[in-house]
Amino acid sequence: MDRIRPAAVAGSFYPSEAEELGRLIDECFESNPLGPQGDKSPSSSLIGGLVPHAGYVYSGPCAAHFYALLDNSIERVILLGVNHQARGHRAALSPADFWQTPLGTVRIDQELNHLLQDAVHFLKQDEAAHAREHSIEVQLPFLQRVLGDFSLIPISLAHISIEECFELGTAVADLLRNNRQPGTRTVMMASSDLSHYLSPKETNELDGIALEQVLALNPRALIAAAERENITMCGLLPTAVLLFAANCLDVKQACLLKHCHSGDVTPMRKVVGYATVALEL
Repeated sequence: MDRIRPAAVAGSFYPSEAEELGRLIDECFESNPLGPQGDKSPSSSLIGGLVPHAGYVYSGPCAAHFYALLDNSIERVILLGVNHQARGHRAALSPADFWQTPLGTVRIDQELNHLLQDAVHFLKQDEAAHAREHSIEVQLPFLQRVLGDFSLIPISLAHISIEECFELGTAVADLLRNNRQPGTRTVMMASSDLSHYLSPKETNELDGIALEQVLALNPRALIAAAERENITMCGLLPTAVLLFAANCLDVKQACLLKHCHSGDVTPMRKVVGYATVALEL
């Protein structure tokens, strides 16, 4: 019998009804100048990116800037998320066969899961790390809407060292390099929000410091800056892994697609920052 990881945050972070969810995703694209109605077409050189993971009302239009660059030649997605509550194993693959959303199920690529687990000693298949976590799940309806059928390798990260980030990033790069098939593509993504519950001014300043290192493709400097400036970037480690992988793959540029915060939607004194970044070969 197939093991299915059910949707944990449908009805809170995004609508639980498929029709309403589809409409909201379309609205995110329609509010986005890079979307289907705009003049930016999908990018064949895209290898990965950074996307936010808040409720769709707040971060969905920002995330849509990245998803507008994808096309249906992409058949696999390696998705690095943060384990906010540190439940279960600290660096966890998913033991499920499928993840479910209101738009259907997404197949977990267990063959590549096992290859990655064999390559990285601290990775473990663990259901608890994924069961109630939203950072990966909220990306799936966007991916389903844009790609249709695709397979997924979700990796949930709690506490790993910078050298373990390097090891995992190198293994992710090797996985992409060694498992290419003619006519198909794999992309890698990190799911992260930026500064949390600061004034808009402080958010813009600290987010700018973090994004400077992301755009420089410098994971060690990113972690150092976050520690030095106390930048509350929740997906710091997934982003560092993404950047280490990008370095191994000789990514040529990182492009900031959008930076905003929750106060842009609803005026508030304390906001959360969001950004989308595209990595291109």
